[in-house]
Amino acid sequence: MRVFCAMVWVAVSCVAWGQESTEQQARRAIELAKAEAEALELFIDTQELKCEPEPLLRWTNPVSGQIYGDVYIWTLDGRPEAIASIYKWFSPHTHMATELQSLSESPLTMTRYGSRAWSTGKGLEMKLLTDAPEPGDRAFQRSRQMHAIAEEFVAKAEDRSDPTSTWNLRRLPKPIFRYQSEKRGIVDGAMFAFCQGNTNNPEVLLLLEAREMGGQLRWYFGLGRQNSLRFTVHRKQELIWDVPKLAPPWPAVTDPSKPYLVIKSQTGN
Repeated sequence: MRVFCAMVWVAVSCVAWGQESTEQQARRAIELAKAEAEALELFIDTQELKCEPEPLLRWTNPVSGQIYGDVYIWTLDGRPEAIASIYKWFSPHTHMATELQSLSESPLTMTRYGSRAWSTGKGLEMKLLTDAPEPGDRAFQRSRQMHAIAEEFVAKAEDRSDPTSTWNLRRLPKPIFRYQSEKRGIVDGAMFAFCQGNTNNPEVLLLLEAREMGGQLRWYFGLGRQNSLRFTVHRKQELIWDVPKLAPPWPAVTDPSKPYLVIKSQTGN
């Protein structure tokens, strides 16, 4: 009798899940993403990073299926050091995933629900833009400069199964995060996202920073991935960044020693 009741309960639960509206799925994905972000504790040496309480982006991708994601960042002294796209599938898959990328120039570690889950070296390198104008004295001037510089970058993705097929990524018109850090010598900074199609799901990240070095203020840039595809970035028609496809094989993106990491779980099914 107990077995029969359990089977009925499972069947009813499955029907209820199948009848869940898209609005309910989206709300549940938001709750799951927030809980996951709160369970992640990131450190540079002994300094704990701050998880910014609100997601920078919220996205879905109807072309791929029923999937909803939120994008969170962790900062130190105001500067973004790590980013995570946390998403929940409802169809054709049902799993949840946390897609992490280090944005730090230093090694970082992470615990998830109290257990060590990530320990990686630096995630990107900030490079001097030798031909960029001197950063302006005022915030609005620097904002204009950053937008102008960002427009010089063109990011492309390569199809996972067909290397001859590539497409341009769409840069969101506004930075997804603006920051400064007196401790780090960053007078101004912005993070731009390049996305696929009409989604807000970031695939490539561009950081621009006005840094004070040796008493002189100069523009620097850094690039990071947010997908396992092969990406290239050109600036003024010159190739400046070329990162390989990481998967398949899929275990390659689950290596906790790498700056790009995907953690897959069945949470929330």
